[in-house]
Amino acid sequence: MRKFLPEWITIVLAAGLLISGGLMILPSAIAFDEVSTNSSLELFMDVFSRTSVTYVDSVNSQELIEAALRGMLESLDPNSILLSPEDYENLRIQLSGSFEGVGITIGIRDEWLTVISPVEGTPAFRAGMKAGDKIVEIDGSSTEGITTTEAVMQIRGPRGSTVDLTVVRPGLQDSLDFRIERDVVDLPSVTAGFMIDDETGYIRLSRFGEETTKEVRGVLRNLVSEDAENLIFDLRGNPGGLFTAAVEVADYFLPSGTLVVSTRGNAVGEDNYFTSSGMIFKGNLVVLVDGGSASSSEIVAGALQDNDAAILIGTRTFGKGSVQTLMDLGEFPNLGHYGVKLTTARYFTPNGRSIDRTMNDDFGEIVEEDSLVTWGIVPDITMEFSEISGSLPIELFTGSIFFKYATDYVLEHEIQDDFWPDSTCVADFRSYLSEEDFEWEDGEFEDNLFYIEKALFAEIASRSWDREMYHRMMTPHDETVQRALQYFRDGE
Repeated sequence: MRKFLPEWITIVLAAGLLISGGLMILPSAIAFDEVSTNSSLELFMDVFSRTSVTYVDSVNSQELIEAALRGMLESLDPNSILLSPEDYENLRIQLSGSFEGVGITIGIRDEWLTVISPVEGTPAFRAGMKAGDKIVEIDGSSTEGITTTEAVMQIRGPRGSTVDLTVVRPGLQDSLDFRIERDVVDLPSVTAGFMIDDETGYIRLSRFGEETTKEVRGVLRNLVSEDAENLIFDLRGNPGGLFTAAVEVADYFLPSGTLVVSTRGNAVGEDNYFTSSGMIFKGNLVVLVDGGSASSSEIVAGALQDNDAAILIGTRTFGKGSVQTLMDLGEFPNLGHYGVKLTTARYFTPNGRSIDRTMNDDFGEIVEEDSLVTWGIVPDITMEFSEISGSLPIELFTGSIFFKYATDYVLEHEIQDDFWPDSTCVADFRSYLSEEDFEWEDGEFEDNLFYIEKALFAEIASRSWDREMYHRMMTPHDETVQRALQYFRDGE
């Protein structure tokens, strides 16, 4: 069975590919073998009808057809998928960078809907909701057994409307009732932008959306005005997004007329994308990448590497070198608003490299991942990290142990601006594990100490600071950032 990974996409609206400020309209007519197609459709309807009528259990026609469509697209490649009404709405929100709601990240913890974190400055944040709050009722209805998708659909709503949330908070006996007025919630692409030292700026870009180029431009100009001679551009964990945003962001670091990326596809042909006159930063540039850097992140990283505009530091990128078209299928009566995400092209770096891990150079033929040795972008300086020892860290994470401990910790401690889990905090965490009857092999805790410290820092800091403060305080302990600073100092 093919494994699916979450991916951002190049977006196409109403059958037009949105590229570099213009539209590439897909062909208005595509030739089909009409006889063969009609016979295949008759075969499909025959099997569908027989299944609907004679299958041992009752079947839902909508679910059956959706499964068939998903299977059809799955047979093409991992990135071509059918988008249900919920999937389509979530993708639209993610790309636009804003929605109307209360502003909380939620998940299931211990089988209950739980606040992972409130987004700073949002209605939920202002109302006083905190990480670890278990939402037990939404508008008076129990959330027992609810899925996160169902909860999101109930909590979101138009600006100015209200939602009543009843929560159980660790450390309190009585539940808390919040009546929250919904508002516009913005999800920034740039989650941090600041000066690390007198000469070096840092930008953390988490995704490529509709507002990305404006956000990057603003932060970049601020850092230049603060005399930044060096810049660390952090694309780690950035899964991509809009194709146009990638081209425009690369423009800020490259001279006018520089090739950024090329695309090739059977339906859309071949095209090249060049920078215009948007270059803002002309100093020393390091781009941080890892296995979570994909799609648009790889377009930017590849363009800057091939044009000798930056040094890449980190680990090999994900290897998603294909371009997807988002097609709006419209509203279907009694079913909802559907979309389809279809691979329409592959992209190539300025030096002609295809970094895609799923297709060979003949475009379209699926090959085994293990047979590929050139997928992804290999950084100029590869970081090597010590491997996790044993299963303890994974069990702590999957069991939400770090999350639970941090929730209690921030209720009992005042988090200082220079916080890092010291020996006292680590010892307290170890005692907490013992109290929870959590067991591990001899030496396993000590072997994974730095991982445990970073995980505790991430969970505790996210409850106390905004994202920029979190990254400010993390940089002294971030090995890859420190390697970038060493590169600037040594001039390797």
